[in-house]
Amino acid sequence: MIYAIDFECYYDKKVSITNLGIHHYLHHPDCSIYLVSVYSAEAGFSYVGKPENLDWYQFYGHTFVAHNARFDRACFERLRELGIVPADMQVSWECTADMVSALSYGRSLKDAVESVFGVIVSKDTRADMCGKTWEDAVRLGIAQRLGEYCLKDSWYAYHLWNKLSPLWSEKERCLSAHTRDMADYGICIDRKLLDEGLEKLTEVMLDAADLIPWKDEAPLLSPKALRNACAQADIPAPSSLAEDSPECAEWEEKYGNQFSWVAAMRDYRKANTLYKKLTTLRNQLRADSTFAYGLKYFGAHTGRWSGDAGFNIQNMPRSSMFGVDLRKMIIPRPGYKYIISDLAQIENRIIAWLSGDNAMMDQLALGYSMYEAHARATMGYTAPEPLKQKNPDLYRLAKARVLGLGYGAGAAVFVRIAKTLAGLDITPQQAQRVVSEFRAANRLITALWSKLEMALSASVGKDFIMPLPSGRKLYYHNVGRTPKGLSAIVQGKRINLFGGKLAENLASATARDVLGEILLNLEAAGYQVVMHIHDEVVVEVPAANVDNAALDIHRIMTTTPAWLEGLPLAAETFISDHYTK
Repeated sequence: MIYAIDFECYYDKKVSITNLGIHHYLHHPDCSIYLVSVYSAEAGFSYVGKPENLDWYQFYGHTFVAHNARFDRACFERLRELGIVPADMQVSWECTADMVSALSYGRSLKDAVESVFGVIVSKDTRADMCGKTWEDAVRLGIAQRLGEYCLKDSWYAYHLWNKLSPLWSEKERCLSAHTRDMADYGICIDRKLLDEGLEKLTEVMLDAADLIPWKDEAPLLSPKALRNACAQADIPAPSSLAEDSPECAEWEEKYGNQFSWVAAMRDYRKANTLYKKLTTLRNQLRADSTFAYGLKYFGAHTGRWSGDAGFNIQNMPRSSMFGVDLRKMIIPRPGYKYIISDLAQIENRIIAWLSGDNAMMDQLALGYSMYEAHARATMGYTAPEPLKQKNPDLYRLAKARVLGLGYGAGAAVFVRIAKTLAGLDITPQQAQRVVSEFRAANRLITALWSKLEMALSASVGKDFIMPLPSGRKLYYHNVGRTPKGLSAIVQGKRINLFGGKLAENLASATARDVLGEILLNLEAAGYQVVMHIHDEVVVEVPAANVDNAALDIHRIMTTTPAWLEGLPLAAETFISDHYTK
């Protein structure tokens, strides 16, 4: 039996999931789970009221669906700790937020309901309860409106599930549950290294602040103050100070040696970004030094996971910064080791497989890397020596071609890709020649672009559904034409599309499905995955059995799924006492 459930809890600007994480939020003395709604048309059941007034045993053995099942399940378990939910209560959980994301609708309940049912859902009632308790709601006369709002959320979650769940496969439901369980299990943190890191970064920021001219007049990262300083120095100002802004990084590199305050801005900005990550870790550590992180199943349209909840596990610094190495702070639990295994060039292998490039498959089967296989299959390299050793420049060019040209990039984009990904400095004219040579030598890939674009074009005015080798499907809603070409709505936003972009989606989604199958196979074999980052998996195993486990995990990582027959998988697998790349 399916029941939809929704909890309402006290929150304010400080007592929130964003600031505290789910665990500390629900255990904060000011936080109360004051309302619950449960709805099931199948059971003819509807309830909204205090959790303690509900007969929880009637749901024993049934399934709860919730729009953000990780949070609602945490509320349920907190009520179990408080003795409100029976200790022996057993239910299963499904997440409608994950489901609608997998079907390419907007993730929020508001967006999903509008897209699926054409109904505008107001969240004003929830916003009105910021800083208010249930008693406040009663006193202010809004308790009935709050109850109706809470019950309506359950009603919508139930009907979303009833309408869309047949389109969501059992395998994908298992990956949704795996993601919740893995994130809740969390990672262990070395508290000593964490505290030392925070102390070092504080020193760096204080030293940098002393060199910033406007430190006493405006916030250190004030865009306005920065623009004024740049105007006085007669240099351009970057348009963004965002962490991942290439423009800002180039500006800092160009002017950092000329102006001490530019270098100080660079140091302060980088140290502050890492400091905030470490502060989130420290504030949300549980008593056993573990950290339950946020991770979105189907965070991207292709099905890839994405970071969530203040600490992006998918985007950690690759190396130490100011002597602080975040990755080394992530350690196995006592008595355990990490086995880290990373699939090699998986998306690039897959695009060759998808296009039917048997020559490339033959080279990969011989054990060559993707870049050398590409050079041997399409660039005329035939020497017996390894390409990287024999001709490093050709190797870098092959790498740039593989990474940059498989999805329709033009010459202007390739100039940047060649520099960023392969360290090559080439002119626009050279880039145009390389692009033309690549497309002439890779007709199977360009034919795939054309095939996908034609299929999208034929779907104008309706949805385009792209089948994947795994049996999963990618959904593109309401395909249309714009002055820039074809477009469709994915996850609630309209985006422009072309053949190369669709091929990129197809390759990324297929690589994601390979990883998804690996995760479920590792789980079935009894292994505890603590996190995965892109195509890399981190498994926590007992130290006493680590060598045998490493061999078995490598076998699982490199076993090609039946639906991808003919594609050789490769992985780098090693044992470590901390997380590292």
